[in-house]
Amino acid sequence: MPDGRVVALLDTEDRRCRLPGGAIEVTDSADPAAALDRRAAQEAQLTLGPSHYLGLQYDDADDVYDGSGPCARVQMAAPVTRLAPSAPDPSNGRTMVRLLVTPHQAVGLLGWGERGSQQADAAVRAATTLWGFPHARSLHIAEIPRGGGHL
Repeated sequence: MPDGRVVALLDTEDRRCRLPGGAIEVTDSADPAAALDRRAAQEAQLTLGPSHYLGLQYDDADDVYDGSGPCARVQMAAPVTRLAPSAPDPSNGRTMVRLLVTPHQAVGLLGWGERGSQQADAAVRAATTLWGFPHARSLHIAEIPRGGGHL
């Protein structure tokens, strides 16, 4: 977001936080950035600008997403260019609560530890150097209105 915060998603059924993203599908042409764009639109009704690779996050249990077992997740950052009104995710029918959090609040909500903290630092560097965003100053977690909003 232009104020340096990131969009985290709260699943209203299992009450877990996650970031937009998911598995690469055939329509993504083996491109993690295309998968991020698709999933951000489906899960959070976000339109993203060009993404930036941050690294890999090892997930030893895959508890946050689908429970498929240990895996490595590609971590990317991208500026949000549009916030559309909330809508159900076509893959599961759920409407996520969209939260604005600082990158380090996201790490805490997701339980990512030191490696996640390093990637949050990398996301902040990308946001400030690539997109001119400030360091997130807001310490409160805010919900994005269901009707969308202005950037």
